[in-house]
Amino acid sequence: MTNLMIKLRRSPRTLLARDGHPGPGAGHLAVVMARAGVGKTAFLVGIGIDALLSGQKVLHISLERTVEKVRDWYDDLLKEMLRRENKLEHWTAIQLEVEKRRHIHTYFGHTFSADRLRSALELLRDAADFVPNVIILDRMEMENFDPEIIEAAKKMASEIGAELWMACRTHRDGPSPAEGHLPPPADRFEHLVDTAFRLDPQDKKVRLHVAKDGQQMLAKNLNVVLDPRTLLLETGIGGKR
Repeated sequence: MTNLMIKLRRSPRTLLARDGHPGPGAGHLAVVMARAGVGKTAFLVGIGIDALLSGQKVLHISLERTVEKVRDWYDDLLKEMLRRENKLEHWTAIQLEVEKRRHIHTYFGHTFSADRLRSALELLRDAADFVPNVIILDRMEMENFDPEIIEAAKKMASEIGAELWMACRTHRDGPSPAEGHLPPPADRFEHLVDTAFRLDPQDKKVRLHVAKDGQQMLAKNLNVVLDPRTLLLETGIGGKR
């Protein structure tokens, strides 16, 4: 079962080390940037599944979706991964295995705050002996957040040794990024971002680029082609543009 779970890992997170980008790391913030409808949520769910399949614990927090809806995202994507490997008979066993290492919290209809995040982390630690390795803040568009909230969330992740993932919606008709900066609205909090990725739809596929790595702004094509429906890696990896 362990070998199958390793084989199922098809999130872009598994390829970042290939080009010297092993991921954000504990206490670091990674941001995925894309226009509306490109697949930021699917990307983040893929990150969560990848972490679960590698044996890590994941806390997925959503502002706009119910727990059931978020769970459906995970279940549907995991089923698709098993279907591609012709291993659907292992669905129940693997689904139960990842469920043990994942918690979903939603603030559907409520305001998210740093205090709410801290309360959730403390409750999981004290009541369930659960300390996540990966925290995903989904459907919390950064343009609506005070950078201080993001800074506080990053600090909490650092305190427990977790990596933090968020999404940022960019706009087709928005202002161009200033030279050496992330595009708006990510530029408002770029000093907090350790790793930034950009999803670019192209020829009915989605390409993954690194926009920031540490303190360095980049425009690096990882030569990674994603399925636009699942945001999983395609069987083949596209060439450079």
